[in-house]
Amino acid sequence: MTLKDQYDTIISQIPHVMKYGKNESRIPLLRRILDVLGSPDKQFKTIHVAGTNGKGSISTLTAALLQRSGYQVGLFTSPTLYDDREMIRLNGQLIMYDEFIKCYQTFTDALKQLSLIQQDISIFETWYLISTIYFADRRADYVVYETGLGGELDATNATRNVKTVIFAKFALDHLNILGSTLEDIVTTTAKIIKPGVQAICYAHQDPVAVKIIENRCLQVNAKLYLSSFDHVHLNQPFLDHSQIDLILNGEILPNVHFNLAGQYQIRNLQTVLTWVALFNRTATFKITRTTILSVLQTITFPGRMALIQAEPPVLIDGAHNLNGINGLVTSLLSLKDLGTITFVVGFLKDKQVTECVNRLLDVNATFIISSPDNPDRALAADQLAQIFHANPKSVAAKIILADSIANAAQQAKQLQGTNQGLVIGTGSFYFINKFKLAWDGETNE
Repeated sequence: MTLKDQYDTIISQIPHVMKYGKNESRIPLLRRILDVLGSPDKQFKTIHVAGTNGKGSISTLTAALLQRSGYQVGLFTSPTLYDDREMIRLNGQLIMYDEFIKCYQTFTDALKQLSLIQQDISIFETWYLISTIYFADRRADYVVYETGLGGELDATNATRNVKTVIFAKFALDHLNILGSTLEDIVTTTAKIIKPGVQAICYAHQDPVAVKIIENRCLQVNAKLYLSSFDHVHLNQPFLDHSQIDLILNGEILPNVHFNLAGQYQIRNLQTVLTWVALFNRTATFKITRTTILSVLQTITFPGRMALIQAEPPVLIDGAHNLNGINGLVTSLLSLKDLGTITFVVGFLKDKQVTECVNRLLDVNATFIISSPDNPDRALAADQLAQIFHANPKSVAAKIILADSIANAAQQAKQLQGTNQGLVIGTGSFYFINKFKLAWDGETNE
């Protein structure tokens, strides 16, 4: 049996269920497991990133800046796009199969000491615990943990040696779990702020969210820093990157290449630069201007306005909620000479789909409708098509129903072969994963 076979066998045995619940905190249980493991979470400094949209980009930028500055850096993010091991990275590299297997054995040994079995621990909790074992074993200096869902009850909140909390943009999402209002969502997420940490808030955060975070900081004696939008200016947007003007330490740096596209990435970057300024006050190895420019020029984030084919262009974007769709559409409308646009779209049914469709229809495009690869949560393609047709804006759009993601990709290819226009796959990470595989001809669907 190969290492991959052993890994696949392990993954197949883990309950693919969510044990997260509004009225039951599993953090004490996870901390008991961590204690049996020797408290690996206390062996590195943690930067905890939470919010609704942008936390993956912020986490990736933060980890890259630390790594390029000479630190050993762990990164824990979700969801994944192509390989579940993307959740656990050290210095940008995925955890190897043999390392995962070794850490998993350590994890299951700890469960036995507590008279627990794998079925007691969810898939996300398992990945989180394995990450702490791995990062401690590899002697990471810093680990950037992105929350999976909310904050207070999220598995990553079991981590105890937190130095900084960074909040990405808050918006409505996971309403059936986190609460039906922005206040509910921010309140539960803000509880990851622990006594004495420094908290950094996204540039142009909703004032309601800022006030809740301020109150939490006062309650636990944490220091809050608000990001501004003053030091990063979008000079010119492009489909695959941005040209920006920066102000670093009072020096104006014009026409800097920022390798992430999308107007929303400008505010994510400003939030990260606020953290950099604070980090450099006390850091042994400071993050230099040269390092910042190098990271900005080379950073990648698969799944967010990511170009998977240059000519003719094909883009994937994991905009999975209304705020993400707003960001995508706003960014597209700011670009010139895009030509003919074809969207390939699939949504989960627990999202604000009607509102997302309404925003997508602000773009003059053809829409090929399919369904994500998630049987429990996927919105059926015919139901999504009905939502499109029910919107008055759809009169000006061409809407095509596809019976599979592979068929949707094939139809988009045929259209692009005729018009040489832009193709965009969006609506869910579950969807764009399969769309890219189908586009590359790597699916048997």
